[in-house]
Amino acid sequence: MKLEYRNSIIIFTTILLVLASCKENKETKTSENDVETQKNYVEVITNGMDFEIADEVKSGWTTFKYMNKSYEPHFFILEKMPDTLGLETYKKDLFPPFTSAFEHFEKGEIEAGMKEFEKIPEWFYRVELAGGVGLTSKKTTSKSTIFLEPGTYVMECYVRMPNGMPHTFMGMVKELKVSEEPNSNEVPKADYNISISSENGITFIDSLQTGNYTLSAKFEDQKQYEHLMGHDVNLVKIESDSLISSLNNWLNTVDFKAFRTPVPEGLWFLGGVEDLPSGKTGYFEVNLEKGNYVLISEVPNAVERKMFKPFSVY
Repeated sequence: MKLEYRNSIIIFTTILLVLASCKENKETKTSENDVETQKNYVEVITNGMDFEIADEVKSGWTTFKYMNKSYEPHFFILEKMPDTLGLETYKKDLFPPFTSAFEHFEKGEIEAGMKEFEKIPEWFYRVELAGGVGLTSKKTTSKSTIFLEPGTYVMECYVRMPNGMPHTFMGMVKELKVSEEPNSNEVPKADYNISISSENGITFIDSLQTGNYTLSAKFEDQKQYEHLMGHDVNLVKIESDSLISSLNNWLNTVDFKAFRTPVPEGLWFLGGVEDLPSGKTGYFEVNLEKGNYVLISEVPNAVERKMFKPFSVY
């Protein structure tokens, strides 16, 4: 009887240990899922020349988790449409003059191409640039947080194909509705701050340690440049400072030969924050390993305009 009793105790104890282990694993998994839910990412996936994203999201602080699964660098900027206009009007009114202009540019007919821009409708100049995720290299994930007001947005990527045609016209354009219903997300807490202005350029610290960080990007002002867009901030891991000139030239989108794939060797884009209005702040999450980095804006002659800031990670 004693042996049977001892065996029963062992079996009962084993069962309790197994149940406790299962409970612990279940609680751990639930905890991990809860953390992911609390972050409340809006996933955006690119497999080729596309954006996979929900058709509608709630308004408020929104973190986009952009998974670029393609073999090309991409980004997306959000453009808040005026009145009740949406993607259908965007394509109908803008695609013809822009595609025609780029066809002229490719033939070297610059004057004829610029003439096409005169056909751009008046409403285009009332579009509000509303941020987005900065340049992201192939097989890379970027996370950026911006505040979304209710309305209709168009998201696009206009990195250029080897022949100069922007990705927008290859399918990388999508409508996103932002509802009146607010989400419950709070403003992120930044570990370090970046300042961007047309007068002072991009300012940031000179170095920091390896690690995961949330960086804020404060747009002190905003203006329209020669490429008809404003300034943004992109994080680039760079093999050596000698590549800064190549990076500067590649980002000069007023040069029709620039902003085309493939990207110059030695540059790796890790996201950032696209154009925001004056006074607004966006955020992006980064995992910084040892190496040299540059914060740079996609504007003509970024280096001359101080729209770049090298820093090191040790």
